[in-house]
Amino acid sequence: MIDVAFFDEEYNLALALESDRVLLRGWLESDLEPWINLNLDPINLRYFPRTYSAEESQESFTRIAERLEENPTGLWAAEEKSSGEFMGFVGIAHQAIDGVSFMPCYEIGWRLDKKYWGKGYATEAATVVLKYGLEEIGIPQIYSYTAVGNLPSIKVMRKIGLRERPELAFEHPKIEVGNPTKSHVVFST
Repeated sequence: MIDVAFFDEEYNLALALESDRVLLRGWLESDLEPWINLNLDPINLRYFPRTYSAEESQESFTRIAERLEENPTGLWAAEEKSSGEFMGFVGIAHQAIDGVSFMPCYEIGWRLDKKYWGKGYATEAATVVLKYGLEEIGIPQIYSYTAVGNLPSIKVMRKIGLRERPELAFEHPKIEVGNPTKSHVVFST
């Protein structure tokens, strides 16, 4: 099931997406604490250059929520429908990193707490988001990129139908040399 609600009063959001098991919605104050905990956990962020402090997570929480309220794309809070628990995010963000050949672009991405890994949630929610971006918004090409070693995310990219673009692989300019997450693979529609 793919459902798009163009105004959701409960979440005061102009757009909410859902699949069978995941509600993608605006961010709630109750999401802040689990968001901070997700970003403090080195297992959750094992494919990121580092974990994020509570202050950094608070800042990103505010920034992500505000961008989502102002744009037809963004990083939706992912809620497990059966429990009502915050899982992380899934969404499409506009990216513009200097020195990366295919940017600016729209990137589909996800970050879920480890307790939701390996259950198909990221694939299910990303499928809905990708369809929305391509068919409803009309984004002509959507990219996804991650550290070379992030095999779980690469698997999701393949499952949602993205194709690998080896000619676009890059060394992330914001990650220091020697960090194992510096080298990135790229996929796109």
